[in-house]
Amino acid sequence: MKRWIWIISLLSCQATLANDLSMITAEGFGFSDANRFSEPQARLMALRAAKIDAQRNLLEVINGVRVTAGTTVKDMMLESDIIGTRVKGMLQGSFETDSSVAFEDGSWVASVKMAVCMDKSDALCRAKPTLASITQPSLIGAPAEARYAVSDLPPVEAAVLKTPAAPQNAPEPASTELLPAAGAEVAVSNRATGLILDARALNYTPMLDVRVRTGSGKELYGPGHVPMGSDWLHWAPSIVSANEMANIVGDAPLVMTPESLGEATELVISDNDAIKLFTSNTLNGDFLAAGKVVIVVAGS
Repeated sequence: MKRWIWIISLLSCQATLANDLSMITAEGFGFSDANRFSEPQARLMALRAAKIDAQRNLLEVINGVRVTAGTTVKDMMLESDIIGTRVKGMLQGSFETDSSVAFEDGSWVASVKMAVCMDKSDALCRAKPTLASITQPSLIGAPAEARYAVSDLPPVEAAVLKTPAAPQNAPEPASTELLPAAGAEVAVSNRATGLILDARALNYTPMLDVRVRTGSGKELYGPGHVPMGSDWLHWAPSIVSANEMANIVGDAPLVMTPESLGEATELVISDNDAIKLFTSNTLNGDFLAAGKVVIVVAGS
């Protein structure tokens, strides 16, 4: 009679978003019979079973990650073989964050935690594929006519952006009275290195299709505003932690609080904030196109 292997994988319900919001983690369990195998072999078999279980649980969590309010990654995988293939490839590249193995009641019991990256905010995710970059190419960007533009600005702010910049070696004007006072105030007040959106009051949760727009529907940020495959989504549990992400938002980020959520879960900002954001972004090298945005969410 052939020798057979007894290994049980216990489905774990302990699959959650990591506290730092950059990773998705899942825990798996595995068992092996200590009476049938040597200790080293039994320990390895239990760990292997736990890893397989963790990856299976991880896929369940990934499937449930929201793309928008009404869609999940699973929905995208059903519609696109490319997304499905990339997500499965990402799962194969999942990495271990913790493991343990112990002898209990005649069996070796192992626990393994595996993770994949939502975005690149965490140092462990800098060189790894992320769900944000995998799904971005499948998200439809807003058409040009639906994007916020200079034509949406009040005359004073529009004039500032349309005024050609003075040459670097140009002589200073003889009198400050010749400077456009309103324009100067706008330029000084709009020094910014990034954007922090405080969405805690809206019970907003991490998702993969994030859009920022005005009440009239003009979009200022979304998947079509940044290069494909770029690092454009970042999350934080507080304003303090968002400000500490200086590698993303720099040392002088704008901090804004969206007024409401749109019908498609867009973050809707006030007209005044839209003016400030668009003007600041234009005068400061287009930090939005570089993905220098952190969204603060509650419950993390």
